[in-house]
Amino acid sequence: MVGATTLTDARPPEPRAAAPAGPAGKSHHRADIQGLRAVAVGLVVAAHVTGWPAGGFVGVDVFFVISGFLITGLLVRERARTGRISFRGFYARRARRLLPAALTTLAATTAVAYVVFLRGRFEETVTDVVWAALFGANINFARQGTDYFALTAAPSTVQHFWSLAVEEQFYLVWPALVLLAFAVPLAGAGRRRVVLWVVLGAVTAASFAWSVHATSASPTTAYFSTFTRAWELGLGALVAVSAAQLSRLPAPLRAALAWAGLAVVLASAFVLDEGTPFPGTAAALPVVGTAALLAWGAAPGGPGGRWALGSAPAGFVGAISYSLYLWHWPVVVVAGVLMAPGTPRFYAAALAVSLALATVSYYCIEQPVLHTNWLLPHRPVDRRRARPVFRRAGLVGVAAVVVTAATAVTVVVLPQGEAGAGEAEAARAAAEADAAAAAGGLPPLTPLQRDIQAATFATEWPADLDPSLDELPGYLTKQWDEGCLHISEENVDTCRWGDADATQSIAVLGDSFAAAWVPGLREEFVPAGWSVQSLTFGLCPNITALTLFEGEPFDGCVEHREWALEHILENPPTVVVMTHSWRAQLQRGADRPSLYTEGLTEIVRRVQASGARVVVLGAPPGSESLQTCPTSLNGPQDCLRGPAETFAPQMASERAVAAATGARAIDPEPWFCVDDRCPTFVGSTPVYGDGQHLTAEYAQRIAPELAAAILQP
Repeated sequence: MVGATTLTDARPPEPRAAAPAGPAGKSHHRADIQGLRAVAVGLVVAAHVTGWPAGGFVGVDVFFVISGFLITGLLVRERARTGRISFRGFYARRARRLLPAALTTLAATTAVAYVVFLRGRFEETVTDVVWAALFGANINFARQGTDYFALTAAPSTVQHFWSLAVEEQFYLVWPALVLLAFAVPLAGAGRRRVVLWVVLGAVTAASFAWSVHATSASPTTAYFSTFTRAWELGLGALVAVSAAQLSRLPAPLRAALAWAGLAVVLASAFVLDEGTPFPGTAAALPVVGTAALLAWGAAPGGPGGRWALGSAPAGFVGAISYSLYLWHWPVVVVAGVLMAPGTPRFYAAALAVSLALATVSYYCIEQPVLHTNWLLPHRPVDRRRARPVFRRAGLVGVAAVVVTAATAVTVVVLPQGEAGAGEAEAARAAAEADAAAAAGGLPPLTPLQRDIQAATFATEWPADLDPSLDELPGYLTKQWDEGCLHISEENVDTCRWGDADATQSIAVLGDSFAAAWVPGLREEFVPAGWSVQSLTFGLCPNITALTLFEGEPFDGCVEHREWALEHILENPPTVVVMTHSWRAQLQRGADRPSLYTEGLTEIVRRVQASGARVVVLGAPPGSESLQTCPTSLNGPQDCLRGPAETFAPQMASERAVAAATGARAIDPEPWFCVDDRCPTFVGSTPVYGDGQHLTAEYAQRIAPELAAAILQP
């Protein structure tokens, strides 16, 4: 993790032992560092709760640098004071500092997941919690991130534990490395410091070089990797061992550099975003800015003053930063399924609950543990200092219990209504809607539309959903286990269904949204004597504009598109169905409607050169995700919404392309929505696996309508 994964705090984190901690009268506490923690956790929480600033994730990098600085400083001082480094003592202090609050958070998160989430998501949560408890969350999420369809999966309630795992994996090696550097047989403390600087500098430089390479080669793995993040902690360590030299600069210059460092940290949160390849070179912005603050933040006239980073509010937030980091993300995830994200009510609830839990955790868990001798049985406990800590913990705990009980009672006594009233009201509403439509002279609904309308009035999740809600988290990955999402020369024949010598054939060109239509096409066309050929490629729309993947040019899409078009020209099908989403990542500032309209027009004309008839099939309008929306506390009405914001402009664009090229454009909305209400299931069939991609079962259900629309003259 982050935040307070170091061993210093607003107050001394460990009660003072009898042994001297350094030169008499010297304190290593710096209020500006506590304020810097407040900035870091503030950026992370703001980005997670409100989505602004987009680069708020750099707060984690700030924490990495702080941790490397403080931990290395402690190790070096211990070696200078005692002539050795106690590994047992080091890891005991780490455990005292980290485990109580972390394990409490994991236990509470698991309990809430059991109450709120359905079985499938709860089981995923338990798996993630186990990885987090074993400090392997970064490995777990890097592994998950290599799954294409994990991009739209429900967020894990403990995903933020990846950074805690990075730190603890780093500190499995770092103390030994420091001790090894000191073990070089050289006379004089100064020479040994030079050796330490060289060793730590070499490790830091190597990690940075690897970070740059890995971010380009494997962005998802690089983001979670300890090897690509080690240089951030290493730079903090280098500042710690260079403190004496860095402090020799003139005070005005030190203050100016510290202010510049703070400006760089804050600016990086606004100039970076999710589309920025990270960590790589981009991480240098917050990391170098933080290093400057650590080196010179306490300079007279610098940002460490009482009205800035050294202020009381900043000190308080910095003190609770570890607990705030731990608690805020589970709160955001759970709040997101219980209320509408992006609303003032959501913002207020997420922030208030996160701050409240962090405060309770700090006063009732973190501080009391640090004022005992747990894991350090020979350390004396200063009962005079411990007494007020436990008294304050009791008061905060009692207040927390009272507030929790009052909230629970309020929720329980809310009017529940009579059993069966919802079903009766739903049936009545459906009948009234049919009558109103008939009175208005509207054409009668088709059988499919009647089923869709009935689903919009449903008040309970069907017990016979197939696939079930518990099966949906891994559904899309399993759907393409046969390897027919990314088509190339190697699997093109495998991903063709029907008689290879059929006189009529249909080819499907586009991204994963196009691939999701294939089960429906196979359902209708193969029995009719057609062959169906998939030519899809994930995240690769039918446009000529350059698309990006995790911030880098998606060269694989360009290569696939040219290969697929050449394949169509060499093996002309009867019909080519082209479909894609509007979600492809484009270069910053790109005019999406224009690029999609112009690019699709060009691709359609190139396909028409084969003699095939082209059908531009719109992407489904989307709905709430059945992986995230359903809980034990809500119903279908809570997951009902209209088409995605991009749906209408995409349909308008594709109608314009059809008009310009003579292709046929199909608007699929009538197969998914009635009166701008798009249910997540129809009958006993989930419509989407993730709110975007069709389930194979629903594609097969609407196959007759799909085939009729494609074959319409």
